[in-house]
Amino acid sequence: MRVSTAAMQQNLLNQMRSVQSQLADATRQSSSGMKSDSYSGVSDNSYVISTLSAEISESSAYADLAEQIQSRVEMYYSTLNDMVDLLSDMLADISGALSTGSTDVAGINESASAALSTMASLLNTQYEDRYLFAGSATNTAPVSVDVADYPAMTTPSTADTSYYSGNSDIASAKVADGTIIEYGLTADQEPFEQALRALNLTAYASSDPIDEAALTEAMALIEDAVEGIADLQTQVSLTQDELEAVVDMHTDFQLTAEGIVTDLSEVDLAEAMVNLETLSVQLEASYSVAGQIVDMSLFEYLR
Repeated sequence: MRVSTAAMQQNLLNQMRSVQSQLADATRQSSSGMKSDSYSGVSDNSYVISTLSAEISESSAYADLAEQIQSRVEMYYSTLNDMVDLLSDMLADISGALSTGSTDVAGINESASAALSTMASLLNTQYEDRYLFAGSATNTAPVSVDVADYPAMTTPSTADTSYYSGNSDIASAKVADGTIIEYGLTADQEPFEQALRALNLTAYASSDPIDEAALTEAMALIEDAVEGIADLQTQVSLTQDELEAVVDMHTDFQLTAEGIVTDLSEVDLAEAMVNLETLSVQLEASYSVAGQIVDMSLFEYLR
């Protein structure tokens, strides 16, 4: 009877290749902490991992945008605060002039003219190379109070937005699927128009005799403007809170989703090291047996 070791050798070779492959996987897992280099290596979970990974990226982009909008909203609030301070000071000056019955309002004219220019500058605030109060026309300063664009007014006055060259578009941003937040302000909104008109009236008011009617109207307009700007500050604060909630929502989602992806795609390193050691022993044993078979003579095999 002829006996051959070929079948035994082939069978052992197949076993060695299998152990080598498993050993390579175990080595990679122990060094990287990942079950596979691609989703196909975790095929049972590949769809979930792929979908969650895409959603994590999308959520991260939304969160980044929401944080960017937050910084713009903060600039709106700060600018509105500066406007309230400016108008409050002007209100005190006008009130003082009226209460003393001064016959010369030259000082008030100068103060109002300076305040008018400052108010225009605030409404022309730029942030991130964008004019914040211009609607969607963010590349052009929206307000000009030069006399050619915004001529002198007399009392009784009416609303006049001839100073404004922006548009009525309100800035908004999509910060989540199905969630769009409006956050913009435009320089032609009523409180700003009232403020500029009051300062215009005061800057050009007759000084001799004092134009009490113009100053009285200006005071009323400033009071309304300050109240209106305070309302806008409240609106801006609520928008900031809404954006903060959106960022928190995205952060919570990302942490949860990343945890799921980790559970589905990463290995237990302790378990991987045990597998690595076991497979190494198995491979060494296979090499030893293979060497014995190669050296085995027919006589030794039959004996």
